[in-house]
Amino acid sequence: MKDGIRFAVTDEERKAAYQLRYKVYVEGMDRLKEKSDLVNKELRDEYDHTAHTAVAIKDNKAVGTLRIFRGGDTDFNQYLTEAYHLSPFTRHLEDNKICIIERLMVDEGHRGSTVMLRMYREVMKFVLRNKVEVVLLNCVPEQRDSYMKLGFQPFTETYDYPGIGPVIPMALITGDYEHLKRVGSPFAMLAGKEELCHCHHVSLLQRIIRNNREEKIGNQEQSESKEILKQLFAAGNHLMNRKRKNFDSSRLKLRLNSEYGNEAIATL
Repeated sequence: MKDGIRFAVTDEERKAAYQLRYKVYVEGMDRLKEKSDLVNKELRDEYDHTAHTAVAIKDNKAVGTLRIFRGGDTDFNQYLTEAYHLSPFTRHLEDNKICIIERLMVDEGHRGSTVMLRMYREVMKFVLRNKVEVVLLNCVPEQRDSYMKLGFQPFTETYDYPGIGPVIPMALITGDYEHLKRVGSPFAMLAGKEELCHCHHVSLLQRIIRNNREEKIGNQEQSESKEILKQLFAAGNHLMNRKRKNFDSSRLKLRLNSEYGNEAIATL
């Protein structure tokens, strides 16, 4: 296989991507084993038939990969709709204006290199070529800030993704050039404002994200705050009860000592 980053078109390139997924997710993170081909050491599923898989090849092996689902190519079924919280977007946009990124990873030996940035460039080319207006993904909480620097925004509550754990659904409005430029996103450098003229729903998408975030994330934060207060209140009561018990015990000891001497409290 020739070195470079591209969307896989051969079985060999796709196999290399599946094997990198297995290496990173299954062997490295002990995730998604139930979806894996343990014999061939490949992580793939039925969605790979319609996904667009990008792969970075170096010295005849994959060192980075991701896959993209675009509405129209991939059926946004109930599973994908729930997993990526698509409903607020599909109510207003045609499916082919929406894409999902997942299985994004770089081999450990190439992290910190330009591989990730160059894969993002392929994503932006795909977005421009297909006139996509919103890009969705789920990220683990510790990667939230990194994705926000790319221009993604959390738009609903954190939830447990099967086989992964807690994830944050995030959205990038591809036509919101001012936001991309403001956060220093490489996407603002990879595409000029004039190249995003196909994006006709920027204001609508901003409103969807803002309203959904206020409702969903606000409610989740309120629930978490109430739970924290509840735990603090319970801990405070426990501490007060302990202090009261110790105080009452000390007072009893002093009274017994004054009336009967030290021998009376030796067994307390």
